[in-house]
Amino acid sequence: MIKHYATPPGHWQHHLEGVDVHQGVKCGNMIFVAGQVAFDPQGNLLFPYDLERQTRVCMENVQRVLAQFKATLADIVMVKTYYVGTGQEADWAPSIRVRQEFLGSPMPPSTGIPVPTLTYPGLMTEIEVIAMCD
Repeated sequence: MIKHYATPPGHWQHHLEGVDVHQGVKCGNMIFVAGQVAFDPQGNLLFPYDLERQTRVCMENVQRVLAQFKATLADIVMVKTYYVGTGQEADWAPSIRVRQEFLGSPMPPSTGIPVPTLTYPGLMTEIEVIAMCD
């Protein structure tokens, strides 16, 4: 099966020497979007410790990656969200409200995974999706 990779122009990139990672891959009619975080094109964290605003940036990034494959948010069939928190509703509620703004109702199946920390100080969420298109 042929794989098509994409990273939108101006999207942040890993800054580790020798690391070449794309933000999405399409295989057949399935699209896998790598975990999106709230980084600017230079790799700087946006809105440290602000789950709601970071979620918005993540969903905008997801939208841009999907667009590289001529897909939209309506093509998403699964969402996986890692977020810093304890699993209490107050921890994840801001994220789910923003995701619903982007995805509508009913939302696709979603899994929320509370974690004690993410890769960078101040990073509150990482969102990955699977989409299917014709």
